[in-house]
Amino acid sequence: MNEQDKKFKEQWEKTIANGRIRYSLLHGSTFGFAIFILVNMFSLKEQSFKEIFFTSVAFEQMTFMVLAGILGYGTLKWWVNQKVYNKILDKEKSGY
Repeated sequence: MNEQDKKFKEQWEKTIANGRIRYSLLHGSTFGFAIFILVNMFSLKEQSFKEIFFTSVAFEQMTFMVLAGILGYGTLKWWVNQKVYNKILDKEKSGY
């Protein structure tokens, strides 16, 4: 097993111990909020900062994006990382 796989395995085992919900909440909400900021940055040419980020529509949009990040991105990223982890374990068992 190479050094990169070993490092990933150790980090992912710590992540698994913390749980899937905590992982999705942290990574998904961060991703959703970042997407909210990036999408709305393009509107700064036409509207003021206050009009874009401090309205009820912006709050609803942010809430939707954060929830989508938690449910979508967080779940997908967990699944992908779990697949990588299982492949590393398979390599380890087979002696590669």
